[in-house]
Amino acid sequence: MDRTALDAFSARHALTPPAIAAALRLTAAQPDRPQWRTFAAALLHAAGLGALGAGVLFFIAANWQDYGVFGRFALLQCALVACVALACWRAPPAAVGQAALILATLLTGGLLALFGQSYQTGADVHELFFGWALLALPFALAGVSGALWAVWWTVLNIALALLCGWLGPDHFIWRVVAGWGIDRTGLLMLPWGVNLLGAGTFLMLRRTRFASAAPLWLVRSLASLGFVYGTVAVLMVILQPVWRREADTGASHGAAVVLCFVAAGAAIAVATWRARRDVFPMALIAASAIAISTVWLGHSIRINDIGAFFMIAFWLIAASTGAGLLLMHWVRAWREGAPLDTEGAPA
Repeated sequence: MDRTALDAFSARHALTPPAIAAALRLTAAQPDRPQWRTFAAALLHAAGLGALGAGVLFFIAANWQDYGVFGRFALLQCALVACVALACWRAPPAAVGQAALILATLLTGGLLALFGQSYQTGADVHELFFGWALLALPFALAGVSGALWAVWWTVLNIALALLCGWLGPDHFIWRVVAGWGIDRTGLLMLPWGVNLLGAGTFLMLRRTRFASAAPLWLVRSLASLGFVYGTVAVLMVILQPVWRREADTGASHGAAVVLCFVAAGAAIAVATWRARRDVFPMALIAASAIAISTVWLGHSIRINDIGAFFMIAFWLIAASTGAGLLLMHWVRAWREGAPLDTEGAPA
């Protein structure tokens, strides 16, 4: 019986604190000393992988003058080949193979950065990250690891953020999208859709034999990123006269952006309500609604005196409190009503 099922069982039968403590002890649902050591070891392994990848890159940077172009590429390529060979020898889902592929993903980015630094291709930073994500995709597919997919999605989201938020109106990309009548708010819906699509894909993978590559924290992280991008896009629609400085980028698609965001949020809310298993999507919707409504209120009434400031503060406190109480009510109700399978876990 896992912790969620134990919480539902305790709430359903109104167990006393001593009984709950005994249940935690008997079911081993509370981390003990060996489990904390295992968690610390995994955390240190992850830190070690990051330090090893950074160490290789820093070694080449520190000895830049001592190696020619061939030597620099040879060092990185040898390290990359060694990681791939190790992953082939101890193929995933073995931990050694997954760690080797994570390191190979980091070294791929280092190789692209070295290529751009050595030959001055003139490529933009977002193109480097998109190329990194494309070249590292086979590693992510072969790794069968949530951690490896998290690294890959981090690279992709950096590329999307640079594309949608960093480029100026004189860039080639903006000249193309301006011809399509798309402004920055519309462009921000690209990472919104990509991250929500990724979250939905991994959520479906959790019901297959590839569930180990789709941990719940990864699904929630991608959903959170999607809602962040969508919320920022809607806020820019609200603050259009303030933010819109690319005057000739075509007509605004603010209404379409808001409609798509609201429709997707409503669909997610309906699906979550029908499943009644995880309240996290409802929390994302509530947080986004509070942020958007607060900014809209402040933009509408124009904060010119202390009264308007207190009105916005009151709304923020009241909305946050109401959302918190409602979410906690759903958490308790859904845990109590969740059906249990033969092993005592939520079905």
